[in-house]
Amino acid sequence: MDTQTTTNYTILLASLIFLTILLAMFMFALFRQYRFRLKEYEWQLAREVELIDAERKRMHIDLHDEIGAGLASISILVQQQSIQDDTIHKKVLKQVQNMRMKIREIAYNFIPPSLDSLGLKTTLIELLEEINSSHKIKVSCTLDFDEQNFLPQKAIHIYRIIKEILTNTLKHAACSSVQCTVRVQQKNLVLFIGDNGIGFNTQNKDWMLKGAGLSHIYSRVKLLHASINLSSDHHKGTSYEIIIPLDSLLNQQEHG
Repeated sequence: MDTQTTTNYTILLASLIFLTILLAMFMFALFRQYRFRLKEYEWQLAREVELIDAERKRMHIDLHDEIGAGLASISILVQQQSIQDDTIHKKVLKQVQNMRMKIREIAYNFIPPSLDSLGLKTTLIELLEEINSSHKIKVSCTLDFDEQNFLPQKAIHIYRIIKEILTNTLKHAACSSVQCTVRVQQKNLVLFIGDNGIGFNTQNKDWMLKGAGLSHIYSRVKLLHASINLSSDHHKGTSYEIIIPLDSLLNQQEHG
């Protein structure tokens, strides 16, 4: 091999190495940009969900403390007022009482007051008792976890996930029974909810993500850095298994 050929070969090899380094740097920059945008998206998603929960809490306070208190005052005044037509008196009083009950239901659906005062476990027990008392579907539940160090905003996510799944089940599953389990397994909090209903096609991604509130469930699962396994067979029921790392639920000092 003469000198000119050797020189050309060296230049070609150096050029290839240089281009490879440039390509690697370009790919690394793209990867970093992708990770940055992914974290930015997750932060934005978390912020939006937090704002929604904060707005729900504010609306709960407004409905319960302002409108509810106003209707309570009207109810007292109606009861004290002497009206000749007792029929109209009773109708007005009944309407006011019905409105107060409806407002309390709406306010409770936003943010249950027991979630802050009594904790996640008690709030879930109240939710399941309410479902069992007002629906023909039997919901059995096992709650085996210690929530002492859970961040409040993470407890809200867990509650909303379970409530959304149960709401979907009541509306769409056409089932007679539901099994709900929340337990600690190794270093995870495992949520399982299964029914014996009609099931649905899990391959229909548009239906899964846009219909029946499943997009809200997936969003909150993502914010908890959790994984979800959704299984459903035609006329064999539907089950959800959500695995949440305990580290993502603990308070800042414990998590640190």
